[in-house]
Amino acid sequence: MNQQQKIPYLEWRDRLSEITSNDMRIGNDLLLISGKTAYDMKHGAFRTDVTTAIIYLQGSVRFRVNMREFRAQAPCMVLMPADAIIECLEVSADAITRIIVMSRTFSDNIFSAQNNILPLYKHVVDNPVIDLRGEEEALTTFYMMLKNLIRNSQSPWRLEAARHLTLALFYAYSGTKHGAAPASNKERKDEIYSKFIDLLQKHYKQEREIGFYADRLFISPKYLSRMVKEASGRLATEWIEDYVITESKALLSSTTLSIQQISNELNFPSQSLFGKYFKRITGFSPRDYRKGN
Repeated sequence: MNQQQKIPYLEWRDRLSEITSNDMRIGNDLLLISGKTAYDMKHGAFRTDVTTAIIYLQGSVRFRVNMREFRAQAPCMVLMPADAIIECLEVSADAITRIIVMSRTFSDNIFSAQNNILPLYKHVVDNPVIDLRGEEEALTTFYMMLKNLIRNSQSPWRLEAARHLTLALFYAYSGTKHGAAPASNKERKDEIYSKFIDLLQKHYKQEREIGFYADRLFISPKYLSRMVKEASGRLATEWIEDYVITESKALLSSTTLSIQQISNELNFPSQSLFGKYFKRITGFSPRDYRKGN
């Protein structure tokens, strides 16, 4: 797949289906891919409407999910949830992967029916790298079982069986690798930074002033800025800009929304002000970024 080819948000599943043979998928609900995919090759922020589990058998990857950076070293599994802003920053040349792509319907049917797993699922979404050292053979076996199940096209229950098999994987590995962490006493700066990021994730589309977040935390903007800088090495204003710009890039790269619609989505007073804000930080106009990305 061409690295520069832009794939609109709601077309990822269909596009992956086009490059996936029939014996490696069940309709557009479940797809298996070996080797590198657009997830490895595409750089810059983008969104998809699918949940993806990437099993790294070899190599390493550095990526961001909703502006939070992670590093993963094989053997491991990386969970890329639907609707998240994904940025692939670096993938080692020796990476070998086994990839499971799940439609929203498929993943919703797995997790919505299992209320007891929802807290664990949310924790994994927040911590998407699952260390699988010592489990390489079991992971390969699981993938082959799923592959054989998909190829059994005569079975009327293969999609349901695939759901249960995938849920079993989630229970087996997520449960052991994402157990409750022991409580720790955070420093004041880390606690403020954590709360600031939580607020930012919820409000960055509407609020771009540091005063809003300081008020919510009952501290002064100056104190908030100092605590965030000490905890993360970056100013609070830089974090706010990063969230807004990364979302802007994702919408420009992965959707067919007009620039005016993107401006509205991010609650800018006008398209002109959105363009000035975007160019001040990136050096490009939204239109030029969309053309060149």
